[in-house]
Amino acid sequence: MQIRLRNSDFTLLPEKAIYKEDEGLLILADVHLGKGSHFRKAGLPIPVNAQKNDYENLRKLFIKVAPKKVYFLGDLFHSSINNDWVYFAQLINEFPHIAFTLIKGNHDIIHTELFRELDITVIDDCIETQDFIYSHEPLEPGDKINFVGHIHPGICLSGQGRQSVTIPCFHLERNVMVLPAFGVLTGLYRMPVNNSNRVFAVLPTSIREL
Repeated sequence: MQIRLRNSDFTLLPEKAIYKEDEGLLILADVHLGKGSHFRKAGLPIPVNAQKNDYENLRKLFIKVAPKKVYFLGDLFHSSINNDWVYFAQLINEFPHIAFTLIKGNHDIIHTELFRELDITVIDDCIETQDFIYSHEPLEPGDKINFVGHIHPGICLSGQGRQSVTIPCFHLERNVMVLPAFGVLTGLYRMPVNNSNRVFAVLPTSIREL
């Protein structure tokens, strides 16, 4: 689904990412790589292969969109470095033509030098342009549009017979566009639907504005 913000076109993707075509920019948030390993280390019974889909989903998305650059809006890794770093490095090395940037989130505690060894640019706070701000947590964007992660937005859809399901969504309110969490091992925070916001539900193969 295409939306227009500040005279620029953005495509909301069912892969839970946003593409800005005029820059060749792919935006995604909250991948939380290594979360399964982190939980297993803490004694939680998370299957070893639980996060393999994250790497395959990233690979397929990079191939499908063919971006010039990628912004990770924080929480790329869930915690300290573990065996998942090897898989991540292999993935990044498959796409040497893409300029990767990590805008650090509260979970990004891996040393910056390790990312730089993979030619990944690391930003501590935000990237700001004439019309847009890219950050992990919401800022005070003023007249600009602030693209953020951190919240893991979801929306509750209700059907007949009191059936309901909560699914990921994009949420736009007061110039803040919250992206859904990309990672498979992430929860959802239910967002409100009202006259002051726009909510875009993420369906398996499409996006639907509610």
